[in-house]
Amino acid sequence: MIKRSPILLVLVSWRLGRLATHIGLAFVAACVYPSLSHTAQSSFMCWWSRALLNLLNVAHETCGQPAPDDQVARLLVANHISWLDIFAVNSVTPAQFVAKSEVSGWPVLGWLVQRSGTLFIRRSVRSDTVRVNDCMAGLLQQGRAVAVFAQGTSSTPEQAVRFHAPLLQSAVAAGAQVQPVVIFYHDKHGVPHDAVAFVGDITFMQSLWKIVCSPGIRVVVTYLRPMNALGQDRRALADMAQHAVNAKLAEHCHQNVMKAP
Repeated sequence: MIKRSPILLVLVSWRLGRLATHIGLAFVAACVYPSLSHTAQSSFMCWWSRALLNLLNVAHETCGQPAPDDQVARLLVANHISWLDIFAVNSVTPAQFVAKSEVSGWPVLGWLVQRSGTLFIRRSVRSDTVRVNDCMAGLLQQGRAVAVFAQGTSSTPEQAVRFHAPLLQSAVAAGAQVQPVVIFYHDKHGVPHDAVAFVGDITFMQSLWKIVCSPGIRVVVTYLRPMNALGQDRRALADMAQHAVNAKLAEHCHQNVMKAP
């Protein structure tokens, strides 16, 4: 349990105040965001996401080779740990995410992610996957980056992920690349940081409070070798992406056990 000393409370209050200002700026920008050019949207999303991580005192590191905006369209397939994942990825590769429809009802962030072009899927409606796949394929054909958490739920870094295949059909239909992405949060010793995991019955506000009260959160976003989806089977693509992500997560956990004090 975090010791709530007077100094910590002052620090948290200061951090929350700056965060409120930053979110207020996002509300102003969201009014015109959909009318901006793709380049302007990407630049703003990248800057705003980096600034958010800084305000939350989350240090960011990138490994691997994220594809530049002028290269072939790609579907980013990532493991899912926290609501921070979106901003950890967007700070490097601004993308249009696919999220569960419940996210649109979140306080504050719900409206913002709607304005940013997030695609919402109703998981209880099987036919909605077809609609979302069509939207994703259209974006990929325009050369956009699209991102999906193919687990369908969040997990901790120590858990092996299992990717669901249906939403990878969009990359097959568009002839795009599929790039596995590994997101890993840890402390200064390299040990997985449990304050970040958005699992169980925790609410968004409870999660935010844990994060702003926690010192020394670090996130590593690793871009693995992309795979060409043209002519591929979506299940085979999901299996290959899943294997690559699990191997990297296991490597992170093993290295961090060795480094832990």
